[in-house]
Parts: sequence; structure tokens; C-alpha cells
Amino acid sequence: MRKENFMKKQKNLIRLSNLLLDSLNELKKARLQQIQTMMDDFNVKCSEATKDSNLFRTAVEKGWLIGADDIRSKISRNINDFSYHLQRFKEFINADETSLPNFSDIYAELLQMEQEFGDVKFDLEGKFLSVTTDPITLEGIPLGPFEVSLPINRISKLYSDSPYRVIALKPNPASCNESVTHPHVSDEMLCEGEGHVAIRIALEQGRICDFFTMIVNILQTYNPSSPHVALDEWDGISCYDCGCTVDKENAYYCSSCERDFCECCTSYCHSCDETICLGCGTECPDCGELVCESCLIECSQCGSRLCRCCAEEGDLCSECRDIAEDNENVEQTKTDNEKENKNEKQDKCSKKRKANAKV
Repeated sequence: MRKENFMKKQKNLIRLSNLLLDSLNELKKARLQQIQTMMDDFNVKCSEATKDSNLFRTAVEKGWLIGADDIRSKISRNINDFSYHLQRFKEFINADETSLPNFSDIYAELLQMEQEFGDVKFDLEGKFLSVTTDPITLEGIPLGPFEVSLPINRISKLYSDSPYRVIALKPNPASCNESVTHPHVSDEMLCEGEGHVAIRIALEQGRICDFFTMIVNILQTYNPSSPHVALDEWDGISCYDCGCTVDKENAYYCSSCERDFCECCTSYCHSCDETICLGCGTECPDCGELVCESCLIECSQCGSRLCRCCAEEGDLCSECRDIAEDNENVEQTKTDNEKENKNEKQDKCSKKRKANAKV
């Protein structure tokens, strides 16, 4: 039985080695295709430069000085772009060429992986190869084990996308961003930093064991200068407004919208003293103080809302109250005038009756 298992395992390793060789050949082809694409782009830019040169010559010969100056400005702008593409093309085409490994090299790499990592997982149907790290703890924060998974059919995407994924098996993500499961892993993609070139070359050369080893080593280290989320902010809370991360002890909870905020993005209700965010606070039109929604009362006249303190003087805002007072004063003045006119009429009538009585 053991012999049968051993033979089955050998067959699987052979099949896996052939799959990896096929993918590395596709990667080689992808590199050559990228060189061809860059060469085509370079030829297009050369053609554009030739066209601009002919237009410039024609403009100068015909005395179109303004047009010639415009073309010169365009050529000047294109030179920097041309130089950038030329340098990038030069670096890419002059990069160290790596010879493709043979079957025995790949097979030996897979055997070395088993010695290095012990539990190596490969799925011939799903066509992926993966290793699992030990539980990782960085600066006292447990992050759990990670699975580094390499879909074999994605190796050819090396020059355009990350061909592998880093999957948290027992995730303890940053509290401010659940997609960050490690200071250098976001959405299952590893920020390789200075290891980017070495990882790419290892995969190009078919050094599969070195490829996985370098990734695991990055996962076991912490670079405080370039994390997605710093470890000292791992258990912090992200301010809903500005996005900055604060310790749980220094976070403020808005009871109105039920979200967490930093100190700069919060205030308090001057009526009930409850903490509120700036977005949930409303300025009372009478006193100008910030109050929460539950402490606002609607003016019965115009519908504007004022705080409870100001509403204690009545259900009218100050503007409507002033208008009401002005109306009352007008009515009182009118009443006083009517009384005065009535008294004057009464006096006239009295004097007239007295004068008639004497006659």
C-alpha cells in the first residue's frame, strides 16, 4: 500500500513538473510578446517624430513662423515622453536573460519544497501549488497562518499582475480595513517591496522553492515604513469622516448615526451634552449653538428648527417672534389711536352740547 501511494505521488509530481514547465514556456512567450509590443510603440513614436520633423521643415520654408513655433513646442514636449519610453525599452530588452529550466530542475525544486515546508499542497485539477506558513505573530499581534497559493496557469501573468495570492487562513484583519490581513497584504496581494525583482527572477528561472521561501520570509517580517496599516494602529478604529485611525480609547461614538469618529470630526450637543459628529449636528438659528436632531423643535410659524433652550421662550424662532412682537405693537398702537380718537370725539360732542344748552 505504501508503495502504491509512493508511486501515485511520484506520478503527480511528474505531472506537476510538466505543468510548471509549460507555464514557464508561456511566461517566456509573454516576455517576448511584451518586447514586441514595446518595440511597436517605439516605432510609432519614431514615426510621429518623423512626421513632426517634416511639418516643422515645411513651416520654416514657407515662413509660417507661428506654426513652426507651435510644432517646436510640441516636439519639445514629446522629447521627454520619447526619452522615458526609450529608457524603459532599453532596460527591458537588456535585462538579464534567464534560460528555461529543464524537467529534472523543476522536479528537484518540488522535492526541495517538501523538505523545506513539509506540507506542500498541489491540486492537479485546479492546477495550483501552495504552501502554508506557521502562525505568524508580529510585534505581539497574532495574524494566524497564511496560505501562499500559486495558480500555475497564472504564471504567464507575471509581467502584468501578481500571479499568486496570500490567503489568511485564520484572519485577524486590521480593524479599520478588513481587506488588510497582514501589514503588507491587502486583498490577498503581497506588497513585495525590495523583494519584487528577486521574486520575479526566481519564478522566471523556475526556482519554485526559492520563490515560496522569499514570500514566506516577507510575511514573517514587518517593515514599518511601508505597511498598508501600521501595527500600532492594527486594533484602532477608522474615523468614518476623515479616515484616520485612532485608538479605541480615543475614538468618539456618535449616537445619532451610530458611527465612530476621531476628536477633530466630533463635537457635542449644547442642549443635551451628547457626543455627535459634525455631520449630525445642526446649528440653532437663534443661538448659533450645535445641537443634535432630537434636541430640535420646529417653529410653529415658519417651520425652521431651533434648540430646546431657545424654544423654552415659546414655539417661535427669534425672527418669527420679532415679527409677532412687531404685529402686537402695531395692533396696540392702533388700539391706542382709536381710543384717543374716540375720546377726542366725545370731548367735541360734550363741548357742543354745552354750547347749545347756553343758547
